[in-house]
Amino acid sequence: MKKALHFIFGTVFTIFTENSRAEPPEHKWSTSVGMNHYKEPEMQLHGPELGLHVRTLSLGKQAGLLGEGDLFVGQQHYSSDKTGAMDRVINIESRWRSMTRVLPGTGNTEGLYAGLGIHTLWNDLRGTTSTGSAGYERQAVQLWLPLRWVSSNAWQIDTGILLRGQHISRLSETGNGKQDVTNTQKHGTYAQISWDYSLDSRNVVTPYLRYTHLADSDQVIMNGKYWYEPDSKRWQLGLTWYWKNTP
Repeated sequence: MKKALHFIFGTVFTIFTENSRAEPPEHKWSTSVGMNHYKEPEMQLHGPELGLHVRTLSLGKQAGLLGEGDLFVGQQHYSSDKTGAMDRVINIESRWRSMTRVLPGTGNTEGLYAGLGIHTLWNDLRGTTSTGSAGYERQAVQLWLPLRWVSSNAWQIDTGILLRGQHISRLSETGNGKQDVTNTQKHGTYAQISWDYSLDSRNVVTPYLRYTHLADSDQVIMNGKYWYEPDSKRWQLGLTWYWKNTP
C-alpha cells in the first residue's frame, strides 16, 4: 500500500513538474460543509463535517491530467444497541487521486477520466460509551480505481472500484487483554454525483451526494475468536464553494 501511495504522488509530481515548464497547471481550492452517515449492522455514526479540497488541472501539451485531494474533518455521534452511545467522535477522511482523460468529449474538460486513488480514514472512539463499553481507534487505507464523467453542462459523475484496503482496529486500547486486529478489504464501490452552479464570475457552489459501500473483510483470529470488519454503507451530502482569485 505504501508503494502504491509513493507511486501515485511520484507520478503526479513528475508529470506536473515537466508540464509546468511549458504552461503552468491550474490550481483550484475550495471548501465544503456537509453531513456524513456511516452504518454497519450493529452500529452507526452520523454528524456534520467540514472539507478542504484542491484540484490541479494540467494544461498545454498534457491537457486532461488531474491531481486532486480532499480532506474532511467531522464530529459524529456513535450509537449501538449493544454498546450504547458516544458523542463528539472525531472522524478524519482524506482522498487523493491522479487521473487522466481517456475518452475526450467536445469541451476542454469534458470526457471520461480514469486513474488511481488513495483513501484514508481515522475514527477516534476512545473513551467510554453510555453503557460503560470501552472504545478504540479505527483507521483504514484503501487503494481505488476511480472513474469520472465530466459533462459540458456542469454535471459530474464519479464512481470507483476498491482494489485493496487495510483496516486496523486498535482493540488493545480497550484495556481488556485484546490485541490490535488488521483486516483486508477487497470488495467495495462508491458513486457520487455533483453539479457546478456559478453564482457570479468569481464564485461557484457545487452540491454533491456520495454513496460508498464496503463488503465484509477477511477474518483473522485473535484470542480464539474470528474478527472481521463488517459490511458498511456511507452516505455523504454537502455543498462545496469554489472561489476564483481573479474576476
